Amino acid sequence: MTVEELAALLASHTDAEFVDAQLPDRRPWIFNGDAQYEGWRSRVSDALGVQEQDLIIVGSAATGYSLSPLKPGRPFRHAVAPSGSASDIDIAIIDSDLFIMAWNEILRRDRMRTLGGTEDSRDKIRFDIYHGGIGQQTLPRNTEPARAVRSAMAIAGRSPPLRGYQLRSRVYRRMEDLRSYHISSLRQLRAQLAP
Repeated sequence: MTVEELAALLASHTDAEFVDAQLPDRRPWIFNGDAQYEGWRSRVSDALGVQEQDLIIVGSAATGYSLSPLKPGRPFRHAVAPSGSASDIDIAIIDSDLFIMAWNEILRRDRMRTLGGTEDSRDKIRFDIYHGGIGQQTLPRNTEPARAVRSAMAIAGRSPPLRGYQLRSRVYRRMEDLRSYHISSLRQLRAQLAP
C-alpha cells in the first residue's frame, strides 16, 4: 500500500472507527482461512487460559500493511522474502490477571532496585503499565507471567502460517487499553502523513 493510499484510507474513518474495524473480530491478513485462524487461536488461548477473543494478532500481519508512523503503508514482509528481513508477528493478549501478575513482579523488582535496564527503559516500562500494556520483552525472566507468555508464544509459532516468524507479544489489562494504544498510534501516523 502506498503512503497516499494509506492516507486516503485513514481519511475515510475516525481513529476509533478504523481501530474497531481492523482489530477485534477480524481474521488477520496472514491467515488464509477462518478455520485455520480459529484453530490457531483456540490452541494458543487454551495455553494461556484466556478466551479466544482475548488473543488478537495486530500490526501488519493483521492488515497486510504497516500502520506504524515509522514505516507507513509498508507491506507485510514474508519469511521467504528476498531481503531476508521478515516482518514480526505482533500478538495482543488481553488478560487482567496476567497483566496484574506481571505488574506486581515488575513493581517488586523496581522497588528492590533489581529490575535492571537504564532509567529511560524503566520509565518506558512505567509509562506502558500506566497505559495498560506490558511488552513480553519487559517481563522479568523466570517468573510465572514470563513463563506463561513464552510457552504460549512457542505454541503460537509452531503452526503455519506463523512458523518462521519472530513473534512479539504485549499483555493488556483490558480491551480498552489495546484500543487506546492503537488509537494513539494512529494519531501519530496521521501527524506523520500530514502535508
